[in-house]
Amino acid sequence: MAARADRTPRCVIIDEHPVVRQGVEALLENTWPGAVVASARNLEAALQAEAGAKPDIVVVDPWKSGADVGELVKRLREELGAPIVVFTADGGARLLSEALKAGVQGYVRKDSPSSDLIRAIEAARAGEFYVDPGLSSTIVLEEGDRTLSARQRQILQMLADGMQTDAVAKDLGLSTETIRTHTKRILAKLEASTRTQAVAIGIRYGLIN
Repeated sequence: MAARADRTPRCVIIDEHPVVRQGVEALLENTWPGAVVASARNLEAALQAEAGAKPDIVVVDPWKSGADVGELVKRLREELGAPIVVFTADGGARLLSEALKAGVQGYVRKDSPSSDLIRAIEAARAGEFYVDPGLSSTIVLEEGDRTLSARQRQILQMLADGMQTDAVAKDLGLSTETIRTHTKRILAKLEASTRTQAVAIGIRYGLIN
């Protein structure tokens, strides 16, 4: 269940580099005064530090935490029950795809503007999905990942109704970047090269009206 986005967040940061943890902590405390931020260098330390606690969000570099990505995400979700945002220096398509398939709700490169990390956290807390705008075009999906989520079908229907990205974002109360990310995932899942083609495929298969 998504955390209330208007509530001061409780965050966990997992990264082997102290300077990264301190930087993210400062960013979060500056963005949300009073935010409760805990940090750890790896998965085990994070689980030990947060024993019994339920954070709103986990920010993690999976490839700097000493664990397999799938196993890391699974354990974090089971133990902490919070949405996960990946914050990493690796922007490769394979690792991005691996993280998304594991169930993370956000993916941001460390060389991106700090505002991208904040947007990813806000989206994840609201139950939405966010990928760094510079990376969303590299999302790789396999044949088993063609089903559209309820949100994606809603957005595709709105596009079919002639609404533009800004209007969709305003109507749903989301950022335009979040809508663009959803749209790119829709096109990838439907193997469409344009919005018009995606709408046509959606109508053909009864995904939208």
